[in-house]
Amino acid sequence: MNRLILIISVCFISIHLGAAQVGKIRFILGEVQYRANQNQPYKFASLGLPISEDGFLKTGPDSSVEVQWSEGGTSTVPANRQVGVRKLLDEASSKQNWKNKLENKVGNLKLQNKRRASSTAGIRREEADVSRDSLLFWYIEELQEISEAISLYETKQYTKAIPLFEKVINQAPLKKDAELSHAYLILIYDSLGDVVKLKKHVTLLKQDFPESTTLDSLPTDK
Repeated sequence: MNRLILIISVCFISIHLGAAQVGKIRFILGEVQYRANQNQPYKFASLGLPISEDGFLKTGPDSSVEVQWSEGGTSTVPANRQVGVRKLLDEASSKQNWKNKLENKVGNLKLQNKRRASSTAGIRREEADVSRDSLLFWYIEELQEISEAISLYETKQYTKAIPLFEKVINQAPLKKDAELSHAYLILIYDSLGDVVKLKKHVTLLKQDFPESTTLDSLPTDK
């Protein structure tokens, strides 16, 4: 009898340890499901849901989920994926934490841009101003403010932020706002799992801004 109790206790402890929480769900977009282990059915996930090392995450079309790890850092699962939590945690632990470094650099650049904008508020524009009543006036496209795109990024409205960052780049490809936009787009495409577009902006950032302070924080394997 004592031996049976001991075996049951060991099994219970093993199950408990195997189900130890390693993180929680920080952000959900669309349909995301989670199961605690291979023997459990999938159930719809919710914000703040604790996840275990033996668990699995599954995303639907146009969906994604971001996991906050207990030991620090985050991982994102893009659309139409099924992945084990253990594998996701191993990848997060093994890869260089370039994303946190880039986010810090982006924060510094954003602050510098804000200071520069306030210090030059009264200075005449570089371009000649043409009034709408002038015979020279045909059409002046409204300039896209990067602050609007950043606000969308910070609320994780990535699909809305992308075209605004692209517009900032197109209207002045070699200005500081373009440098910052490339960096934000790299972070966005990493979160969306779009490696092709991520690589594109890494290349453009290196090419157009060879002295950028963000270069030592870019993903080395992209």
